[in-house]
Amino acid sequence: MSEENKQIDSLQPSWATHELFALALTLVLAVWIVSKYGKEARPQSLTTDRDEARAAKRAELKKVDEEALGSYGVVDESRKVYRLPVADAMRVVVSRMNEGPGSLHKELVSRSMAAAGLAVAVPAEELEDPALIAQGKTLFQTKICFTCHQVDPAVPAAAGLALKAPSFMGEFWGKEREVHKGVGGPIEKMKFDVAYFVESIRKPMDKVVKGALAPMPPPPPITDDELKALLAYVKSLSKK
Repeated sequence: MSEENKQIDSLQPSWATHELFALALTLVLAVWIVSKYGKEARPQSLTTDRDEARAAKRAELKKVDEEALGSYGVVDESRKVYRLPVADAMRVVVSRMNEGPGSLHKELVSRSMAAAGLAVAVPAEELEDPALIAQGKTLFQTKICFTCHQVDPAVPAAAGLALKAPSFMGEFWGKEREVHKGVGGPIEKMKFDVAYFVESIRKPMDKVVKGALAPMPPPPPITDDELKALLAYVKSLSKK
């Protein structure tokens, strides 16, 4: 190749030069597109209008909360439930605690159970009614509770033995037992009383007796009156 041809080739742009030029042009176009159409291309949730709307809504909700916590009002006219400012409500609670912490605790438990759909009003003397206990004994058989919960030392409950279900023998009413909060959850102590029995029937998955191989399956539909009868019968089985 002559010196003249070599000089001409050296003046021609290389492929690397073309690629760099194309890359630079692409970057320029990308910057121009983003600057011109970037806002329209962003998701609506990231736009200024949406952010401002959310901020306004949060401010509105905060104002409503502050007014509710610091003012009086009617919560439920049918039940005569009224709202007190937080400071006044705390003074009432402290006053009630000083007067009788036991009665306040029972009231709060009762309200919590009612809110959770677990409330069953059972006067203590009603649980001693022989007719109610007899009705509960019949329900204990018809609702097939006997298949898992043994009540007679001479009559084993086959399914209960296999699943290690708790029995209703000996002295158990009013005694503490260890239960899991949920299936395999943390262990806590619960007293076997009306509240515990009702919760065990209405929400059997919430408390599982320690050592049981499975939670109690949801029982057949049980009315409040039937639940009272079962409660009276099971309580009568506890030996003092």
